[in-house]
Amino acid sequence: MKKNLALILSLVIILTSAAPIAIAAPSPKEEVIYGILGHDGSVEDLYVVNIFDGGHITDYGIYNKLSNLTTKDALDQSDDMITINTDSKKFYYQGNLTSTELPWNIEIKYYMDDKEIQAKDLAGRNGKLKITLSITKNPAISGTFYDNYGLQLSVLLDNKLSTNIVAENATIAEAAGSKQLNFTVLPGNPFEGTITADVKDFEMEAISINAIRLAFDINFDSSQFTGQFSDLIKGIENLDDGAGELLAGLDELSSGIDDYVNGLNAFKNGIGQLSSGAKELYTGASSLSLGLSELVKQNTNINNGALALQNTAFEAVNSQLQGMGLKLPLLTPDNYSNILSNIPDLEMVKLQLDGIIQFVQGLKGYTDGVAQLDIGAGELTEGIKEFKDSSSEISASANAIYDGAVKINSGINELRDGLATYKGGTNEFRNKTSGINNDIDKQINTLLNEISGAGDMTESFVSDKNTEISSVQFVLKTASIDIPEAPAVEAAEPVKLNFWQKLLKLFGLYKE
Repeated sequence: MKKNLALILSLVIILTSAAPIAIAAPSPKEEVIYGILGHDGSVEDLYVVNIFDGGHITDYGIYNKLSNLTTKDALDQSDDMITINTDSKKFYYQGNLTSTELPWNIEIKYYMDDKEIQAKDLAGRNGKLKITLSITKNPAISGTFYDNYGLQLSVLLDNKLSTNIVAENATIAEAAGSKQLNFTVLPGNPFEGTITADVKDFEMEAISINAIRLAFDINFDSSQFTGQFSDLIKGIENLDDGAGELLAGLDELSSGIDDYVNGLNAFKNGIGQLSSGAKELYTGASSLSLGLSELVKQNTNINNGALALQNTAFEAVNSQLQGMGLKLPLLTPDNYSNILSNIPDLEMVKLQLDGIIQFVQGLKGYTDGVAQLDIGAGELTEGIKEFKDSSSEISASANAIYDGAVKINSGINELRDGLATYKGGTNEFRNKTSGINNDIDKQINTLLNEISGAGDMTESFVSDKNTEISSVQFVLKTASIDIPEAPAVEAAEPVKLNFWQKLLKLFGLYKE
């Protein structure tokens, strides 16, 4: 019977110890963590001001000291649970943490004339001051504070004591006779900062570091921005298609000119044998001259059309670049190369514009060649007219026409090669920009996430049992650097004289 009773009691104890222990629900609250830092950034003391609405309050945290900041009522502390009943609408209490670990490792170093020096030895010094500040993630602290909280570091330097202040990446503001240097650190990023100044009789107020969860009301519709790039992509596709059609036309023109040059070569070689057919040859030459004259009349329209295409391309590129918000000067055929050569990301835009310029210049060479051919045709006609009198002059004219045709053919081939390069550029530009709107959308989201943090829910710095947290803020300060006050000089007590000394002093015979 006794063995059975002992077995039952043992089973009860085991079941009781294995059952989960329910904890009282934590009260909603805010936390403000105050940190006292050494001059070097090391944590000397951490305490938390917990803020609640009134009523029955339950909170969790491991503190070595509690202070009621609102009423005179005592706080009930049992292990890590703190409770109190209060009628106050807003209740504050302070708890001194047993741990001095922060989510950030902070390191501050001081240098005077390029030699590292302890902060306590800086007071009253003169020379070239340098302060370095470093902040990295503290792997000893779990949670998401490092990835969600932005930091602001503030350093105040007295204008009378500090000059030639330089602090890269800091905002510098005037503050009642001092320069306030503010560094901002985005969530999830380490920080390295340097301050230099010329100082005399140096003193400095405390360096303060505030950490808060960044909250930006950013309602950004990226489709409004990427939609403009969709229009640009469509325009590039049309430009590429048009360049292909133009290249095909030039291929046909080049083939025709080749035939024309070959015909002129045959004409040149056989002109000496055509004396008997001079009249028919003259009629044909006249027709050729007339046709070329009509072709020359179109030169202006062709060149104007090419310039219009060039202007349209520059206007399209300028419009898209302005839509990107790059704030570049208006691109022109004269300045685009210098401007875009310094922007590697816009290299393809430069190549596109290079192709357009080459196309216009090549087309100008073509029309000049047509004009030159027209002149040659006129000379040919006049030469054939004189053929009956001088076949040698006709042969010379034939040679001139052939040479002109060869130049035209060479110009057309150069134009075709330039357009082929341009077509290759537009095709590559088309391929590389086909998904640019999606890439930009991803980059925008990445940038917004970097600014606003990882987006995790606000958690308690004190205890993971506190699940109703509306906000957590960190307020950290180092000690100031002050010149110690000189001790007051106490007046010396008068020397007490005995009777004989007083008597001697009366007659001027006593020397103190």
